[in-house]
Amino acid sequence: MFTACIFGAGFLFCSMALLESYSINERLFYDRMAAVAAAFSGEEEKLMQALKDPRRYDSGAGRQALARYGYEGELPGGQSVRTCFTVSFVAAGLFAAAFFLYFSGERNRLKRRTQALTEYLRQMEEGDDTLFPEKRQDLFSNLEDEICKTVQALRESRENLRREKQRLADNLADISHQFKTPLTSLGVLSELLLRHVEGSADEALVRQMEGQTDRLAELTSVLLTLSRADAGAISFVIRQVPVSELIECSLESVLPLLEKKGQSARILDEGDALENLFLACDPGWTRQALENLLKNACEHGPEGTQIGIRVWDNPVFAGIAVEDMGEGLSPGELRHIFERFYRGRSIRISEKEEKGSGKGSGLTQNAGESSLVCSTGLGLSLARALIEGQNGELGAQNRKEGGARFVIKFYKNL
Repeated sequence: MFTACIFGAGFLFCSMALLESYSINERLFYDRMAAVAAAFSGEEEKLMQALKDPRRYDSGAGRQALARYGYEGELPGGQSVRTCFTVSFVAAGLFAAAFFLYFSGERNRLKRRTQALTEYLRQMEEGDDTLFPEKRQDLFSNLEDEICKTVQALRESRENLRREKQRLADNLADISHQFKTPLTSLGVLSELLLRHVEGSADEALVRQMEGQTDRLAELTSVLLTLSRADAGAISFVIRQVPVSELIECSLESVLPLLEKKGQSARILDEGDALENLFLACDPGWTRQALENLLKNACEHGPEGTQIGIRVWDNPVFAGIAVEDMGEGLSPGELRHIFERFYRGRSIRISEKEEKGSGKGSGLTQNAGESSLVCSTGLGLSLARALIEGQNGELGAQNRKEGGARFVIKFYKNL
């Protein structure tokens, strides 16, 4: 556009020069005719008639007469006017071409500089914190200096963050060890005490104490895992895992709960896709998240119902859904279902019924540790933290047929 404006300005200049040359020729013609009229002072009428109606006279004979005196069809100075116009037009074109080449070169240079800075920022984002390879003095020099300063600050911040995460991971490992030692001792003491009071009235109290000790150990482990996930101190080893193997391993720990309630789990609409479907995830942590979802579905599903597991794959993500046949989730539960220590309505009602019937510790004693996490409101929070830590997504919704559905999505090419 700028080059077009330059060319337009040059062309306008040439047009003005052309108009001026026409005006000069017009004045020159008038001066010559005035001199001819003065030379033939008695023949003005014939001259005016010849000017107004040249067809009445033989123009060819007149041109021959003029040619004998050196007039070849143009007035003196006409050639110079055309030359001036041609030179002006060529100069305008060369001027526009020079500007076009100059600004095109500047644009390409700025583009290369921008690409170099963009590539440098991309490398820095990928973890390559090397300084800018070359220094230049141009319009981007100040920006380049600021980018280098920012890279230095980000490098120091990243290194400090890495050290803090490592320190936090070490502290959490120490805390976990310090908790596990007395809890293990309490468990051993509970077993020894149970042998001494077996068959007495105190046996129920000792069993209840043993169950609470297991509950405390499980809560401690879950809270430490959540703290590590919040701090980014969990190392996820991502690899391709068969979905069928992942689901099979997750169901193993849930089978006692399913048998206790007379429930079953089935993969719905698997077809042939399940055998060929792989997930890019950490198998250990993903299995734990899936186990929590299955335990939650078992707790919320009525006795004798079925838990459905759906698996599908598309170009965007691979998904796993866990469905139950319970009462579903209310709008309030959908908003808070993944909050820590939040327990659904059905869990709270079942606890009241158990307390009213004198079975407040039955689930803990009979089902073991497997249901403790979900019943305390930490299972879904932990599952979501583990899935999102692997660049996945965990959401909740209601089924049209009734019941809740929890959907895991692992996006591809991330």
